[in-house]
Amino acid sequence: MSSSAVLGQYVWHELLTTDPAAGAGFYSKVFGWNAQPFEGHADYTMLAHEKGPVGGARVVGKDSLADTAGPNWLTYVGVPDLTAALATVTSHGGKVVHPVTELPSNQGRYAVIADPQGATIGLYQPASSGGNGGSMAGPMSWHELTAEDPQAALQFYKALFGWEVVATHPMGGDVGNYYLFGVGNTQLGGAYLRAKHLAPTWPRWLVYINVPSVTAAVAAAQAAGGKLLNGPHQVPGGSWIAQMLDSHGVALALHGAKEVAVAAPKAPPKPKAKAAPKAEAKPVAKPKVKVKAKSKPAAAKVKAKAKTKAKAKTKVKVKAKAKRKAAPKVKGKGKGKTKPRSKAKAKKTPRRAK
Repeated sequence: MSSSAVLGQYVWHELLTTDPAAGAGFYSKVFGWNAQPFEGHADYTMLAHEKGPVGGARVVGKDSLADTAGPNWLTYVGVPDLTAALATVTSHGGKVVHPVTELPSNQGRYAVIADPQGATIGLYQPASSGGNGGSMAGPMSWHELTAEDPQAALQFYKALFGWEVVATHPMGGDVGNYYLFGVGNTQLGGAYLRAKHLAPTWPRWLVYINVPSVTAAVAAAQAAGGKLLNGPHQVPGGSWIAQMLDSHGVALALHGAKEVAVAAPKAPPKPKAKAAPKAEAKPVAKPKVKVKAKSKPAAAKVKAKAKTKAKAKTKVKVKAKAKRKAAPKVKGKGKGKTKPRSKAKAKKTPRRAK
């Protein structure tokens, strides 16, 4: 990210605390962060999680900035020209509370200011020749300002960072409206009227840390010595928040889902039935088919039968004629010659009575 693109973006966070371990206890137990001394600066602690750096930590009594600002989460916003930004601060009623400081290894420079209503915030200018000019907001997902006059405060930050009010939501009661601010279409935080019930030590700027489960994070924070102040409760958009004090009295807020989304358990796959061993295939005997002679149509059968009978009759007649022809002619009656007997017995004709 170029030095001009960094304008108005949250780029770093620092825990200012009275905890000598500077985040190694509470924040490691609740968020799983790692804390280790910064190389070359034994009094500065680096905080990181599995995805990269989260920020730093300074201990009150060992660090002049922590002594000046007091226990708090200090946020840093990018500016392309720190000198010009500080001029804007003073011309709009703010003041410088920590002077311009050069970072080692050409990592840029920073300063800390207080706005006209007393809120403390850091300004960071990345090195022009490289360095870390990218956004390093880490798990910090929201930033909230309380002010006696939130509209006037946001006018100050518009002149300094270019922040615009992108939406307004009525909150009711003695709080009034909640003003959402950001750069372009990106919402960065909100501002509202500082309620009378807030303690004087309550920070002007409150940092929200994103967690997978607000319920689980609250329980872990309480187990690590933290104190729940407000929530958990749901906010517009469906997320849940809770406001707390860490184990050494620094205010912070949690932001995320109420519970970790758990996917429905998948049904265990059904065991596949073992296939029965295939029997050796036996040759299937083909059914014997009786081959019938092609039958003629019924009418043809009748005609064939009729022709057969006719032929049979004809043969009988022919045989009969042949026999008759073969029989010798009898000339005369009763002259010693008799008719030959027919093979078939002649029927006796009954004599007529005289």
